Amino acid sequence: MLGYYYAQLRKKKEEVSRLNVCQSSLQGKQQEFSANDQKCLDPELAAKTWHGNHASKFEDIREAGIHAPYMEMAGTQFSKAFTAIADKIASLLAEIASIEQTIARILAEQAAAAAAARAAAQSKQ
Repeated sequence: MLGYYYAQLRKKKEEVSRLNVCQSSLQGKQQEFSANDQKCLDPELAAKTWHGNHASKFEDIREAGIHAPYMEMAGTQFSKAFTAIADKIASLLAEIASIEQTIARILAEQAAAAAAARAAAQSKQ
């Protein structure tokens, strides 16, 4: 019975470790994403190079259709992912604490049973 709980404990700790690695990697990707946001607006179009109605429409598409969603992804979507990871880590840590309590209870019960068996054996002598 203890083997099952120890295996569960090991599994949950590995999951927490993997989520921590994932969170760290995701933070790096978010920084990379944020650093590259201006690439959505490259090349810059000056009045000398391109102007007129088509240039204005192109700029609008670039800003509203590409840059704004990119920034939303870099902010809101990454934040949601971080929140989901943090929630899962908290849940796993609660499960780990519960499993550790169960293991401690079983060990205490086994120790009490062994002490009672020793006492019974000594009383028979």
